[in-house]
Amino acid sequence: MTRSPFASRLGTLAAAALTLGLAASPASALNAVCEVLPTSDGFAALRSAPSTEAPMIRRMPTGHGVHMRSVQMGRLVTSGRWVQVTHWPDGKFYEPGDAEFSLGRTGWVVHRLVGECG
Repeated sequence: MTRSPFASRLGTLAAAALTLGLAASPASALNAVCEVLPTSDGFAALRSAPSTEAPMIRRMPTGHGVHMRSVQMGRLVTSGRWVQVTHWPDGKFYEPGDAEFSLGRTGWVVHRLVGECG
């Protein structure tokens, strides 16, 4: 099985978190990066609100990374079966200081379409 570039970066981020002792802390959940899971049509819809009736912001391809949005103590921003995420067009994760950060779009996706986070 070939590892995607995203999976490699995710592994690197997870290793860094473990090295810094952050894996078990609530702060680590504040920067959870997760992968879009495979779907029959090859993407998960990022929507403007937690509803299938809400306008689609963009299609997030299988394997792309998303940043799980969270609030105090790492609690995810959810609404029923939906979770709020930020997605960048190339599927990578960017920090606020990165030039590409402004290209990210925040919206809602059905939680079961997002895999485990690292």
